[in-house]
Amino acid sequence: MQKFVEAVEKEITAEDIDTNIEGCIGCGNCGHACPWYLVENDPKYHPKTKADVVRNVYKAYIDPVGKVKASLGLIKKPNVKDLEDMKDAMWACTTCGRCTLACMQGVSNRRMIRIARTAYDAAGIQPQFVQKIKNDCIVHHHSFGSTREEVFGRVLPVLQKAGVQIAVDVVGAEYLWICSAIGNTKVYETEASIMVSMLNAMGINYTISSQIVDTGTEMQAVVGNRALTKQYLERIEEQAKRLHVKGILLPECACDIRELIVEASDVLGRQFEFPIAYVDILAIDAINSGKIPVEKVEKTVTYHDPCWTSRLTGYIDEPRDLLRKVVTNFVEMTPNREYNYCCNAGAGPLRMFPSKEGEINLRQKVSILKAKQIEATNADVVLTPCATCYLSLKDTVKVYNLRTKAESLISVVHEAMMKALVKSGKQDIVKFPMNYDKIPESFRYIKKA
Repeated sequence: MQKFVEAVEKEITAEDIDTNIEGCIGCGNCGHACPWYLVENDPKYHPKTKADVVRNVYKAYIDPVGKVKASLGLIKKPNVKDLEDMKDAMWACTTCGRCTLACMQGVSNRRMIRIARTAYDAAGIQPQFVQKIKNDCIVHHHSFGSTREEVFGRVLPVLQKAGVQIAVDVVGAEYLWICSAIGNTKVYETEASIMVSMLNAMGINYTISSQIVDTGTEMQAVVGNRALTKQYLERIEEQAKRLHVKGILLPECACDIRELIVEASDVLGRQFEFPIAYVDILAIDAINSGKIPVEKVEKTVTYHDPCWTSRLTGYIDEPRDLLRKVVTNFVEMTPNREYNYCCNAGAGPLRMFPSKEGEINLRQKVSILKAKQIEATNADVVLTPCATCYLSLKDTVKVYNLRTKAESLISVVHEAMMKALVKSGKQDIVKFPMNYDKIPESFRYIKKA
C-alpha cells in the first residue's frame, strides 16, 4: 500500500489536485461517454469509479486534512484489497479520453487512470498480462517477447517474397523509421510490404535500425512505467545518432504518435532530440507534389478515428484529406472526429481480452457500439491509421458478421498508387529504396540487375 501511495504522490501535480481530484463533483456524466460503462452498466467500469481509486488514496493518505479525517474514521482509508478489487477494471479501459469531453468541469479521468496504472506498477499489483508485457520489455526490449533475430527472421522473408527491399542501417538517411512490437508481430504479413513500397515509391530517404524492434509504446500506454519508457526513448535517440539521421519516421500507430509527439518530453524531462514525421503526411505531400501518381479506388469507405491520434493528438483533418484523394466515395460515421467511439483495443484491452473462436469476450461485447456505427454507413471498407485499431476492427466486423471489411488507411493509398503506376508501367519504382547502395551487403536480400 505504501508503494502505491508513494507513486501517486510522486505523479500528481497541482493541476491534478485542483482539477482532476477536487474538481470532480460526482455528477457521473462521464459514464455516458464511455462505451465500457454504456454497454455493461456496471459501476466498476464507470470512469469516475476507476479514477476514484487515485482520488480516495490522495484524500486519505496525502492530503493533510484528509489524513486527519481518515485517522478519525470520518473517511474510508483504502487498503490493498480495495486496489485488488479494481485491478482488472483499471485495464478494461483504453484511456481514450472520451469521458473528458463529457465533463463540464474539464476533469480528466483518463489522467487519473494512467496515474493509477503507474501506481499499480510500483506496488506490483497488476493483471498477469501487464506483468508479462513488462518482463518481455525488460528482457527482450519487445513487448511481445520477440528477439531481434525473430523479428527480422519473420519480416524480411515477407518483404523478399513481395519483391521490395527495405533500407536497414543506412548511415546518413533523412529518417529513422521505427515500428512498434504490434506492427512487426501482428500485422507485418499484410502491412510491411505496403509500407516499404510506399516509402520506396515516394523516394523517402529512410532507414530502419537493426537494433530497434519496438518503440516502448506499451510500456507507456499499458504498463505505465516511466523509467522503462524513458529507456526506450533514449535507445531510439541513440540509434538515430548512430545512423546520423535527421528525424524519426512513424508508421500508422496511434499510440506511437501520441507518445513521440506529445508525451516524450514529459517522460524524458526534456525535449525529444529529433523531429517526428508521419507516413500519412508524407503521402499527402508526395501526392500533392506529384512524386507518386494515384488513381481513385472505386470503393465506399468510412473512417475510424483512432482516439490516440484524433482526440488526444489532434490528427483529424489530414487523414480525411488523404482519403478523398484516393477513394471515390467517403462516408463519415456518426459520431466522428474527436467524438468517435473507441475501437476498445488500445492501451491494454486487446491484450487483456484476446479473441477466442466461439466466444464473445468483454472487449468484443463493448464493441457493439462500434459495430453499429460501421453498419450504419453501409460502407464497403472501414479504414484506420492504427495497427491496434485495425486488428480490433477486423475482429469486430467478424464477430458481428458485418459486410464491411477492415483495412489500414495506408493500404488503400497503396492500392490507388499501384493502380496508377501499373497503368503507366512504372510499378518497379516500389522495389528499391533511394539509398539502396548504402545498405550493408548482409541486409540486401534483393539484388539489382
